[in-house]
Amino acid sequence: MPWIKGLVLLSRFEYLENKYGSAAYQEFLETISTPEQNFARQPVDTANMYADDLLVIIDQKLLENYFRQDLEEFRMLGQWYARNLMPRYFQLYVSEQKPVDFLEQFSRLREMLIGTGETKITVLDKKTVLVDTDYGQPIPRNVCLSEQGFLAEGLRMCGAKKVQLLEESCASQPDCFECKYKIILH
Repeated sequence: MPWIKGLVLLSRFEYLENKYGSAAYQEFLETISTPEQNFARQPVDTANMYADDLLVIIDQKLLENYFRQDLEEFRMLGQWYARNLMPRYFQLYVSEQKPVDFLEQFSRLREMLIGTGETKITVLDKKTVLVDTDYGQPIPRNVCLSEQGFLAEGLRMCGAKKVQLLEESCASQPDCFECKYKIILH
């Protein structure tokens, strides 16, 4: 994950502001700002690429200062962001209630939305899909959880009544570069 899109950083900032308020958001921006990258004065450009180590720093500060060391908060962040992003990028699949088509489109748009990793979708049948995301390097667990939350909530918004995500491997594990899971739609 050498580079990520600004949209990923924005997901963290918007979630923080929504959950903790504008004052906490502004304070957070000041704590992560540097002379080279002043987030308090210059907003994140969603189309720009940012170094992945910046995401690691941001997520670590969120985990320590706001999420009370609860990694599951990143899954909730992903779910929340899906509710906000799906109408902008995936409205067709939401209105037509096509969860598998949403996953396929997500894999095609991954570079534009996230900037790193390659997602392959394998449809086994109408209710079972394999998702394999190759990051080319290990990544923090919180990144996996936020993406899982985003996908699960996106699938629900696209008509899946219940989403069961069975993780087979995670790129946060030593010597593993891929997140693989089976998604069962009910």
